[in-house]
Amino acid sequence: MSNRQSLEIIGVAGVYLFVFTTGFGPAIESITGFETVSPGVGVGAAERFWELVSHPQGWLLAFGYVPVHFAYLFVRARLAGESVDDYWE
Repeated sequence: MSNRQSLEIIGVAGVYLFVFTTGFGPAIESITGFETVSPGVGVGAAERFWELVSHPQGWLLAFGYVPVHFAYLFVRARLAGESVDDYWE
């Protein structure tokens, strides 16, 4: 995997995190009442991380990334006209 492809994956993860915290996260909170994943003011990094992983919405964030990641890998390889295994080696 080239350096550019690694940066693409990091970019996809960053965009996913941004979209989840600004769109999907608040929508899930309003529907289900889960705690929000939007950044808190004055909260330390360790406390914020624990709040994220200790609530169901944090698990949705983590497990929701898996299908997004593999869909990106598949679509990106298909757009390049190659198989997924050949493109990402």
